[in-house]
Amino acid sequence: MQKALQDVITVGPARSPTWIQAAILVVAAATSVMVIALVGPTLPAMQRHFASVPNVEFLVPSAMAAPQIMMALLCVVAGILADRVGRKKLLVGATLLYALVGTAPLYLESLYVIIASRLMLGALEAVLVTVATTLIGDYYQGPARVRMMAMQAMMTATAAFVLNYVGGAMGELGWRAPYGAYLVCLLLVPLMAIYLWEPDRRAGGEAQAEDGRLDVPFRPWLLAGICAVMLLSGLSFLVLPVNFGYLQEALGVRSPTQIGIAYCVNSLGAIVGTICFGWVIAARLCLRHQLALMAALTGAGFLLMQWASSYLELTFAGFINGLGAGLLIPVVLTWAMRSLPRARRGMGIGAVQSSVSLGMFLSPPLVVGLDKLLGGRGAAIGAMGWALAIAAILALCCTTAWKSRPAIVSR
Repeated sequence: MQKALQDVITVGPARSPTWIQAAILVVAAATSVMVIALVGPTLPAMQRHFASVPNVEFLVPSAMAAPQIMMALLCVVAGILADRVGRKKLLVGATLLYALVGTAPLYLESLYVIIASRLMLGALEAVLVTVATTLIGDYYQGPARVRMMAMQAMMTATAAFVLNYVGGAMGELGWRAPYGAYLVCLLLVPLMAIYLWEPDRRAGGEAQAEDGRLDVPFRPWLLAGICAVMLLSGLSFLVLPVNFGYLQEALGVRSPTQIGIAYCVNSLGAIVGTICFGWVIAARLCLRHQLALMAALTGAGFLLMQWASSYLELTFAGFINGLGAGLLIPVVLTWAMRSLPRARRGMGIGAVQSSVSLGMFLSPPLVVGLDKLLGGRGAAIGAMGWALAIAAILALCCTTAWKSRPAIVSR
């Protein structure tokens, strides 16, 4: 791991990051997966526990997605604060509180109060993911930044792989048990305080952009387009984490451990996807082809999930879906990073994170609504698969200005 992280370091003037800064930032950004991966395998058990609560079929998935609405509302605010008051102190404080608030469902008895604690967790997560990602953009440039984006996504997928199994295994002790894992985040606090530094955010102190030009101008309409893509991506990103356990139970699989293993296979697909992006796809495919591939793989996974008739078939469908999900974050974040000036980077990354979080929050009610409209959860997910197939075709047919522009600037 140390060698892999060292490979993404770029040497530049003034203070240069080493593998320890790379490790801290990618792990901090990857904490966002805890909101989903730890509790996904135990959602059916949680719903059975609160079966007497009205509208529990909406509320339990919402407990998982609740942090996303706060991220949707506050990521851009976190980015603005990071631009104005500094990155490091926001990151350290939010990480400390995140570890403590995350354990709240261990002892809370009301489903409504649990959802409230998850909303608070989302507010803290907004700071963590926005500031950590912004610091990656501050510390790295060019191909090193692309590989760091891939490394961040790979760490997120790897964490999901591990935490899905941990959540499933801990779920055997009860649906509350996985929430204790949030305390691990306390280990990050002293490391951040010691090894991270506040970057120079002055517009006049910009280094040259990756292609040799001066710092790029701020283009609001381009940022709006990137946010729109992220919103649509977020709608699909949370479909599997929220619904996979229910689909497994529909096939007769009720063991949290077995369901957790299936989630792990999905995360393995995401790891493969991010590795392919950082070291193969980014340098060989233009942006529209990257977006088309991402949509095609994700949509194919959804369609295979609808047609699956056994545990193995459904698990394989999750792997295919994971390949597409593994491309989502690095493709769009790399696009955003190279399009934002450093003085607006926190705000821009916050806006992008807000967009994907809004999509994630809207995803569970969308699937439930399609479930009731189409007469089954599998049919609802299949409909989203067809929608993504159409999106892939549209991306290939796109004739906008970035039609033939490479995804990254070569060395």
